[in-house]
Amino acid sequence: FSYDESFQLNQVKKGKDCYDASILIGANIQKAKDISKKVVIAIDSTILEESLTFIRAQRNRHIGVFVGSGGEALFITLQEITNQSTFVTAATKTGFVGGAGQKAWSCRIVDEIAKMASK
Repeated sequence: FSYDESFQLNQVKKGKDCYDASILIGANIQKAKDISKKVVIAIDSTILEESLTFIRAQRNRHIGVFVGSGGEALFITLQEITNQSTFVTAATKTGFVGGAGQKAWSCRIVDEIAKMASK
């Protein structure tokens, strides 16, 4: 997703199957990054790389009875719109190996960001 003037504060936009999602939140970019990090960690992920405008994380792997789950790559990008609003996008990438146990997390990430940003 790309930012445009049609975005309203705390209104989530979700892509097909929730592999991509975005939200405009009423927070400066540092606060938006802090919120995003908390959400990513809360969904059992490890942050691999980060900057003020980007977070790359991976969900921790779990071995199930039939198929392993976890391992999804999560990408969060942050774009400062004003000094009190930030456009946040989340993307989930699943791998071919273990893909059956993996799922898209982008919608859940932006839903949780919306909850935390509105507090």
